[in-house]
Amino acid sequence: MRTRLTAACEAVIEAGWLLAVILSPLFFNVYSQRVFEPDKIGLVRSLASVMAAMWIVWLVERLVNPGPGQGEGQGGWWQRLRETRLVVPALLLVGTYLLSTALSVTPRISFWGSYERLQGTYSLLAYVVIGLSVLFLMRKRQQVERLLLAMVLTSLPVALYG
Repeated sequence: MRTRLTAACEAVIEAGWLLAVILSPLFFNVYSQRVFEPDKIGLVRSLASVMAAMWIVWLVERLVNPGPGQGEGQGGWWQRLRETRLVVPALLLVGTYLLSTALSVTPRISFWGSYERLQGTYSLLAYVVIGLSVLFLMRKRQQVERLLLAMVLTSLPVALYG
């Protein structure tokens, strides 16, 4: 059953992936030591954290208020996971990252990333949250068109700057 809470969570998650596509290419801090990398990944991590929180609320709401067709939706999830070719390799990569972080000599740096680039396990998890959000919640043609329009319009100032 689709309640107002699940609809709101889906809207926030969609806004999150659209903001990630729009803001991460456009954002840079000229006063930073490294102009692009750390600030962008901080922005993407923050958006992915909000999206993950909304996923948790969405899942709890679906478990508390199961409606007709709930099992059908879950079957659709598993079906989509099995049919999408890059999901299994992505999940294997996440498992590899988590294992290497757990067995690392410096697990803190492995999880958070180095001071200069911040590309650790947390960043990979942020990318996976955004990717799975698009995979599971992009159901309508209007959503695809919004995402493509955001990508094209964002690429124009980036190309002009370059």
